[in-house]
Amino acid sequence: MNEIQVYMAVGLTLFLVVLLVLGLMAYKKTTTMADFAIAGAKIGPVTLGLAFAATFFSAATFVGYTGWAYKWGLSTLWIFLTLIFASPMGLILVAKRARDMNTKQGSLSLPDWLGDRYNSDFVRVSVALITLFNLFYIAAQFSAGALVFEQLLGIPYTAGLIGIAVIVVAYTYGGGSFADIYTDAFQAMLMVVMGVLVFVSGLWVFRDGFTGSMQAVTNSLAERGPELVAPINPDSGIFYSVQAVVGAFVIQFAFAAQPQLFNKVLALEKPQDMAKMIGVYVAAAVCFLVVIFGGLYAAATVPSLDNPDSAIFEYALVAFPAAVVALLGVVVLAAAMSTSDGIFVVISTSIANDVYAKFLVPRGFVTNDPEKVDANALRISRVVTLLTGVAATLLVIEPPAFIGTFVWIGISGVAAGTLGPLLVGLFLPRLANATAAKISVVGGLGCYLVILVWDFEESVLAAGAWAVLFGLATMLVASLAFTRGAGKKLRGVTEST
Repeated sequence: MNEIQVYMAVGLTLFLVVLLVLGLMAYKKTTTMADFAIAGAKIGPVTLGLAFAATFFSAATFVGYTGWAYKWGLSTLWIFLTLIFASPMGLILVAKRARDMNTKQGSLSLPDWLGDRYNSDFVRVSVALITLFNLFYIAAQFSAGALVFEQLLGIPYTAGLIGIAVIVVAYTYGGGSFADIYTDAFQAMLMVVMGVLVFVSGLWVFRDGFTGSMQAVTNSLAERGPELVAPINPDSGIFYSVQAVVGAFVIQFAFAAQPQLFNKVLALEKPQDMAKMIGVYVAAAVCFLVVIFGGLYAAATVPSLDNPDSAIFEYALVAFPAAVVALLGVVVLAAAMSTSDGIFVVISTSIANDVYAKFLVPRGFVTNDPEKVDANALRISRVVTLLTGVAATLLVIEPPAFIGTFVWIGISGVAAGTLGPLLVGLFLPRLANATAAKISVVGGLGCYLVILVWDFEESVLAAGAWAVLFGLATMLVASLAFTRGAGKKLRGVTEST
């Protein structure tokens, strides 16, 4: 083993020991379905703010977005702006109102919340099934983790892929949301340290201060092509037009209401602590996102890489001693795990709670002793966790061309089908109704599938944005059309919720 591999092996061992301890603590606390889904709504704002940030910013940030920066240049900095402005705005607008309403609803997930809000099993089950799109998101995190094992430990991609899948499934299986939140908060602290280290490394790599380092980056990019230093890069797969940039802002706003983030909002013990939670999240987010500059630094120091997603690792070999390179590997694994475990909880809760306990049992499709429903739901959630791990692994047996792009297939599919009913239900409660919610869920998702299958939009972010806007417009139009015709009974249900 070389020096980096030795440090990486030691760091990974210590990291896994911490995860094991936190996972065991979480396992002891997880005795009900509410514990598995939202940690019993008992988590404080600092821990939850860190966990929210770690879930929000995955390995796509450290590997995928730096790969975009390496490949497509300065236009990638739009992703920084969308994540700093649009996403926190979505969180601020959605989180507090949703958490306040949930003190009465007592919902355990986004599908559950929407199903309760509209008193509709169709909405509940449809949104639960839509969350399966996030298999793409999990798969991308697994692929990033496998890349770490391959680049820094010399372990073959497939073996690394199986390894990270086993690790994440193991601790999520036992501890659910408690394991998710505790481990994510720990992982967030590692991600903060590494993000800042990568950003400031330009000071000693280029030796001319921040201005000098950026000048070196721009000169290097300009030599490869003027489009790499332009604010809009026509060759980029993401930010190739003004419309694509606008679309990125829209979908990042929508991202704040993703199910794996929404369940953390529901886990907050005291709704009045929401502002503190958001403040912790924003501070951590800035520290994470400056890692994108690592992709730009790599363009100047290690040009001509075949795989853009390897840029951050190749740059680290130039900028840092072996111990810090190993820390980067652990941090990327942490970023992958911190998002994956949250989505595992979301998918498992969607099937076990929202489909089984809230639909199949009450409707009589499954005969069950009422006293055993919660225990059975907890068991089902753990089985679904195992199956989800297998499915996600199979999706990336062959690594995707761009991890950052693969992630957004999952995010966009979920957002397209859910944001319309969520926003209108929160901000126009007298207008919102179940019929409109059903139409919006189907219309938003259908629009996204059409755009995706027929390749109407090259940017995966913009494709999601147009589908989200279509779903929102459908929700508004259908609400106006059906609120009057639905009669007093429907209005009464809507107002009471």
